[in-house]
Amino acid sequence: MGTNEIPLSVQQQLARLQQLQQTLSVLLAEKQKIQAELEEIKLAIEELNKSDESIIVYKAVGPVLVQTTKEKVLSELTEKKDLDDTRLKVIEKQESRTRTQIESLQREIQSMLGGEKQA
Repeated sequence: MGTNEIPLSVQQQLARLQQLQQTLSVLLAEKQKIQAELEEIKLAIEELNKSDESIIVYKAVGPVLVQTTKEKVLSELTEKKDLDDTRLKVIEKQESRTRTQIESLQREIQSMLGGEKQA
């Protein structure tokens, strides 16, 4: 084997590392999207809570705005917020697990490459 050739086992681990890094990238994008959505929901709830009870509220249903009640919108937003909070917790757990796997795999690859140099 030439000095520049990477053993098959290391190549496989590098491919696995690349997959984990791609997975982490997707998780981070999803996490960012959910966090932005949660911030919008929080602001909407705050504004609705500040408003008078007799306020006329509209919500978007596709390309159309329909009139609804403040209570219905608050209820829907709270439900959406709870769902997004749960989704965020799941993604954060997946992110943590993926980061741990990446770190472990990086150490393993370094160890494999270090062992090759000593042989």
